[in-house]
Amino acid sequence: MIDIRVPKLNNNDSSYLLVEWTVEDRSPVLEGDPIAVVETSKAAEELVAEASGVLHHVIAVNAECAPGQVIARLSAPEAAAGPAPSPTAEPDGVALVPEPAEPSPATPAAPATPAAPVGGEPVITAPARALMAELGVDAEDVRALGTRVIRRADVLAVARDTIALSKAQRRTAEVVELSHRTVPAAYSVVRVEVTRALRLAAERTRALRALVGLPELLVKAAASLVERFPLCFATPLDAARVRRAGTADIGVTMDVGEGLYVPVVHDAGNRPLGEIARELMGYRTAAFRGTFRERDLTGANLTVTLHNDDGVVLAVPIVFPGQICALSLAGPYREAVVADDGQVGTRDVVNLGLAYDHRYVNGRDAVLFLQALRELLESPDVMT
Repeated sequence: MIDIRVPKLNNNDSSYLLVEWTVEDRSPVLEGDPIAVVETSKAAEELVAEASGVLHHVIAVNAECAPGQVIARLSAPEAAAGPAPSPTAEPDGVALVPEPAEPSPATPAAPATPAAPVGGEPVITAPARALMAELGVDAEDVRALGTRVIRRADVLAVARDTIALSKAQRRTAEVVELSHRTVPAAYSVVRVEVTRALRLAAERTRALRALVGLPELLVKAAASLVERFPLCFATPLDAARVRRAGTADIGVTMDVGEGLYVPVVHDAGNRPLGEIARELMGYRTAAFRGTFRERDLTGANLTVTLHNDDGVVLAVPIVFPGQICALSLAGPYREAVVADDGQVGTRDVVNLGLAYDHRYVNGRDAVLFLQALRELLESPDVMT
């Protein structure tokens, strides 16, 4: 009979909690198989069998155990077929199973055969389940291993062959799926000359000591149209009604590589361009540091999605559930233009798109909204 004792797992605890037996009492195990999960103040730890044999539990699940305490014993395989040993008590009052008689030398012990999981499903230890949730490993992936007991090491092996999505990206996936399932969106796009807008943005950046670019100008332009195009900022209530927006609260997408954030510039129509620019600059810092407040990310009634990297000429956004419209700003590019006198010049242009819930906004209204935005961006001085 081999005693299985709890090892010293950390220096902070004098006792631990046995939270799970991964092998049933009087079941065969192989050397190295996980048999129990012990929880400390810092983590959950798996204990493994030190040899092959039949496992006999000494303490029950949810019992406390101290470092060095015997929590189970391993006997030779034949011991499982005999009557259950009568428990005895150690001085500390913990019930123990007495050691069975040694097997007859004439009958060699058969190797232990692991019991098949109930219903063919593998046993997934608690630490393994926690790691699966942390790394985004799917249960089907670990079942495909064909292992009787899934441990943390097995989950890590699967994770090395997969790319786990961050929590932020998994939340983005949920929103995208909901949008595609519930919002019948249409899309229109116009081309906007932004030569003057880019020049003005550079001037405003120097004067305001805050970064001003096309996103900041677009937020300011869109917010100024909330009264003229109320449906584009409204909140759907049902098939026949929407709630009018009192202010233009515009979300702006920010992607730092770990998922999408959409902080909101609240009441953008009543705020000067410099204030909008400074708030967006602060939001970019918060996106990298992960320091957004709840208010920063809630309350948008229109979203501006940014796709303004070099070479991006068109992007179709989703309409966020609870909204009716989403603008998409592509990257600026330079095109040749022939003047009336035949001279060839260049100009900077962008494609500005609008995805809209076709239940509430029709194509004509979408184009009118885009044309109004184009007029503001092509004559940006009126916004500053």
